[in-house]
Amino acid sequence: MIHPPYEVFYIESMLTATNSALESVDRLNNCIKTLSPTNHQEVIDNTLNIINQAAALSRYLWPSKSSFKLRGQFLRQKLSIQDSNTLKARNIRNFIEHFDENLDTFCKNPIAGTIIPLYVGRYQLTNNTFFYFRAYFTDKGVFHTLGKNFEMQTIVEEIEKLHNHLIELSENGGRFK
Repeated sequence: MIHPPYEVFYIESMLTATNSALESVDRLNNCIKTLSPTNHQEVIDNTLNIINQAAALSRYLWPSKSSFKLRGQFLRQKLSIQDSNTLKARNIRNFIEHFDENLDTFCKNPIAGTIIPLYVGRYQLTNNTFFYFRAYFTDKGVFHTLGKNFEMQTIVEEIEKLHNHLIELSENGGRFK
């Protein structure tokens, strides 16, 4: 439970995450419209920020420590967020929070073929001769790294819904209804 006068702190803190993510969505969309080799790193950076902010929002809504579970439950109830929400997906959150460990584990296995550190473009079927470290497939809206794919559209849609709800709360006194 959150003491009512402090609700605004949670609303504004989550708004910081949603604002950052949605700014990255705008930059990502602009980069894709004018796609060139000079903005590939920006595509990856903005995609990673969206995923990082989704993980941050997940921590507010589904805290890992049992002593904070009631707070998460309270926020989910007040924000009408179901447990089926994409932001709950532990695969995204754990992958980002433990990326260094995932990288260590991944690098224990040999990689054969051409390693492509950064790729932005259409998805290409490969015959295991290419390895993408970080890729954004523009035709599928999928971020790929370490053999895992993240569908960005579903993540962005949930962030947008949450953002709109938080904006409404912020503009109406910073309190949950």
